Parts: sequence; structure tokens; C-alpha cells
Amino acid sequence: MMEEFLFDPHTHTAETSKCGHLPAAEVVDRYVRHGFSGLVVTDHLHPEYLSRIDTDHDWNAVCDHYLSGYHASKKRGDEVGFQVLLGAELRFPENDNDYLVYGIDENWLRSNPYICCMSAQEFFDKYHDQVLIIHAHPFRKGSAPVQETAVHGAEIINGNPRHENNNDLALALCRRHPEYYRLAGSDTHRAGDEAQAGVLLPEKPKDSFAYKHLIETRRFRLWSPSFQSYVDADEEMRKEELK
Repeated sequence: MMEEFLFDPHTHTAETSKCGHLPAAEVVDRYVRHGFSGLVVTDHLHPEYLSRIDTDHDWNAVCDHYLSGYHASKKRGDEVGFQVLLGAELRFPENDNDYLVYGIDENWLRSNPYICCMSAQEFFDKYHDQVLIIHAHPFRKGSAPVQETAVHGAEIINGNPRHENNNDLALALCRRHPEYYRLAGSDTHRAGDEAQAGVLLPEKPKDSFAYKHLIETRRFRLWSPSFQSYVDADEEMRKEELK
């Protein structure tokens, strides 16, 4: 049987995300104990974050702070032989919907200032051929209506236990859009959130660009013992798509 590598594509750090309760190194250590091969750091980047951090209107200084959680995660990951990739979770001024972005690195981030200050559709129109845009928890209680033309896919499994994520509605969204990529992530913020969901990959991606390529070529499977019915539904949809 082909070896697979378990990654969580939705995690946060206390160093960067205001709502993060776990230091980056501890997040990595927890995932190592759970037998994961890697994770993607998707700290929050949105106008409220800028209002706290960007006091000097200096995008590079913003990036220095924003990347602190990723850098701390990567440092610990390198120490223990664990893969840490860079992603982001963007929110735009129009509403509180969140978007996971993959296929970026530090240079890309620094070269595209204030990306969270446009609309979701404007971001998609400008960057859709550069990055992978996945709607995080699209039907979480309190979310605005999904902007269906502004994403490449959606989380059909969001494992965060403190929200009404309505994963069933996210699955229904993807049934209406079979071209969407269907993802799963834990949305880790604090102790006990980790290792609730993830993706199984045929190889360890060396960076966020390689992870993006694996998703876009559909070389992955969903994993979530807590939400096995959604994993099964995804597998059934894959079989139908192959017919």
C-alpha cells in the first residue's frame, strides 16, 4: 500500500493570531504526538489585525509580525523533523467570511501589500491563477452568504468544536459545485482542537506551492475520524466524478 502523509491545512499560532492560545512550538509538538507529518500555518490576516499591528503604515513591518508564528512553527518543525508550510486565512472588509490561501511564500506576501483590504471577489479576480483560495467554514453561524464565484473550493469539514460550523451545508455547496476542491482542517486555536481533521497526501510537499499543486491535481484524501461520514461522502463523490 502506498505511503501517505497526514497534514492539517488549517492551524493558528499564539504569536500571530489574537485568538490563538497555543505557542507555535507547542502546536507542532502536539501534531507530532498525534502522528501527523506536517501542517500549514494559516494565521489570520484581516483589517482588524492591521488596525492593531500596522501603526506605522509599514507593510514589511506587518509581515515581520505576521510571519512570527510561521517562523516559530518552522523552527520547531525543523528541530523535530516535521514539515511546516505557510498559508494564510484572509478576511476582507465586506463581512466576516474567512478564506484559506495556499501557494504563497514570504516573498509573495511582501510583494502583495494589504491583500486583505479589497473584496473577496476582487482578490479572486486578481490572484485566482496564482493562489488556491478555499472558503473556510463557509456556513459557520454568523457568516455572510457565500460568494460562490470567489473561491476554488471549501472546507466540508471544519473541526473547531466551539462553533456551529454546519459542515452539512458546506458539503451541499460542493455538491452544487463539483468543480470545487473539498478540504478538511482542524482550525486549531487551543488545546484539544488539534488533529480533528486533515488531508492525506502521497508525498511530503516541500512548500506551500507544492501543497497547492497536490490539491489542484486532486492527489489527496480527506481524513477525520470525528467526521467520518463526510470523509465517506467525499469518497463517494470522487467515485462518481471518475465515471
